[in-house]
Amino acid sequence: MLTLGAPTAAARAQAVAPIAFDPVIASQGTSLVLGVDGPALFSGGRLPTSITVSMPRGTTADAAARKQLCSRSQATRGTCPADSKVGFGRYVVGVTGFLAPGGQTQLTWAIDAFLGTRSKPQDVASVVLVAKLLGADSVSTLLVPDPGVAVPTTATSTGRLVRRATGKYGIELLIPGLPVDLQVPAPSTATPARFELNLSAVRQVRENFVHRYRIRTLSGYVIRKVPDHRLVGHNLLRTPASCSGTWPYELRVAFPDGVQRSAGKFACSKAF
Repeated sequence: MLTLGAPTAAARAQAVAPIAFDPVIASQGTSLVLGVDGPALFSGGRLPTSITVSMPRGTTADAAARKQLCSRSQATRGTCPADSKVGFGRYVVGVTGFLAPGGQTQLTWAIDAFLGTRSKPQDVASVVLVAKLLGADSVSTLLVPDPGVAVPTTATSTGRLVRRATGKYGIELLIPGLPVDLQVPAPSTATPARFELNLSAVRQVRENFVHRYRIRTLSGYVIRKVPDHRLVGHNLLRTPASCSGTWPYELRVAFPDGVQRSAGKFACSKAF
């Protein structure tokens, strides 16, 4: 298998880093922002078998950011509870050659992301992606005349949120390929144009505790107990505690014949 150690030309051509946090302040809850252009998702006419997003060492992930998690059975049916939602995105595919003598259009699937139960014991949680085709009725009217074109209106895939014990990166998001595999017969072509994902969640949990005060009275000292509470925040993702100006990232896109790696840095700032 061929492994490309340097960023590909397609990755270098992207105007902005494919991976970023928002906000980029140290020790803060944040969103993972992923935006990958089509050339990085298509190699030799083949779609990727997996996509790995590596976040800087010191990034933390907390499954308690959602009170309810999507179970494996719910993920399989694409019926994750609304309370487990942690993000959104879109997947765009360019389709050509479906009409004589031509035909060109873009199909877009809206993506909802949900936090699910762990796939493996060492995982933080799973991330369930449910993709739904926008304008499905119009798409069917346009493409169904060609019996060889089957357009999936919904698709579900499950990735993993993994905590790495060693190395340059801390938290990784492992996605099993693209959300939708659209197959079209020749001479038609279906080419990925854009894959975007935004993941974040925060949950405030009430934690009860008791203050104990030693109070002097006429008969001596007594302990008075005063109930109180505080709110503890659980963020799906939290930025590293330190920042020296930038944080590193890596995007690995695996194909049957090799792996394309795109590594870089994005700006960060210290906590106020």
